[in-house]
Amino acid sequence: MSAVVGEPAEGPVQKRLKTDASVVVGAVPLSGEFSTSDRFLRLLISTKADVVRPPDNKIFVANRTDKITDVWKGMVQHNFLSVPVLQKTKNKWYGFIDMYDIVKFVVDFFGETEELKNSEDWTKLAAASEEFSKKTVNDVMKYPLTRRNPFFPIHEGYSLFSAIEGMARERGLHRIPVINEDRKLITIITQSQLVSILSRNLDILGDKKDKPVYAMSNYFEEVISIHEDSLAIEAFRTMVDKNVSGLAVIDKEGKLTAAISMKDLKAMSTDARLFWRLYQTVHNFLLKIRKENNETSGDRPRTIVTVKPSDTLETVVKKLAEQKVHRIFITDDHKKPVGVISLKDVLQEIIS
Repeated sequence: MSAVVGEPAEGPVQKRLKTDASVVVGAVPLSGEFSTSDRFLRLLISTKADVVRPPDNKIFVANRTDKITDVWKGMVQHNFLSVPVLQKTKNKWYGFIDMYDIVKFVVDFFGETEELKNSEDWTKLAAASEEFSKKTVNDVMKYPLTRRNPFFPIHEGYSLFSAIEGMARERGLHRIPVINEDRKLITIITQSQLVSILSRNLDILGDKKDKPVYAMSNYFEEVISIHEDSLAIEAFRTMVDKNVSGLAVIDKEGKLTAAISMKDLKAMSTDARLFWRLYQTVHNFLLKIRKENNETSGDRPRTIVTVKPSDTLETVVKKLAEQKVHRIFITDDHKKPVGVISLKDVLQEIIS
């Protein structure tokens, strides 16, 4: 994978949202005739989406002709769950490739054999196969635009509000590429970045931040769960089948014991022991991840992140940002999950 560095945004700064990068905002009246939350929405509308930048202003990308094993190693090395894919000859944005896309491709190619299940480094298995060693990104993503990977780029100069609205309304959309008129990639905006921006601007979010969880529109959304004794690979298959990125993990009494998400595919050793782990129970899979996370001071929460129905949207946003998670489960007095709030739900509440 290689790095593409975007150009810093330029322009007059009149009012700033608190972000990790300089935010350019046009001349917007912020008089007392608007409520605080209305002012916040107007700032989102007048702020350009392309000023939201990744760390160090670098984007790691893959070409359609790159070898699958090389891209996998790069994703593990840099702790990425997905990377944008460019057309090599034209250097134009083509789509995203996810770590799970590669996992599924490997399982489909080799089959669920004991050799794969017991392999502590599947890349050695892949290297021993002359056919697989030639497989490229293009083989994995012949059809890059799916319900799990929808086509939703926005153009340079569009508002930050347009990115939030897309994330909030488009099912399966977790990141948005910002491209110029030649379809060259400028930057990428993720749900996590947007929630981080929200958490730093709670002071101007107005009364909306005080809204209780039970009053949120998606409070009664179905909680998709998996038993802790199920295999980890079944958990990830369920996520794909249900078009969600995380599940509640429950015990035999239906109590919430943990959460598993697509993000957990990143939490592995660099020696690619993933496939061996996928055929362990969800409980053991998460135990190993938690142990390694504690040893390396990783960013995985040390305990499951939950809220009560009476907690506020402000509490939800703070927990999402501080714990770096993509969803929070709502639990009752018996520790049973009764609802779930995702990053998408929070963004929906902000623009509603």
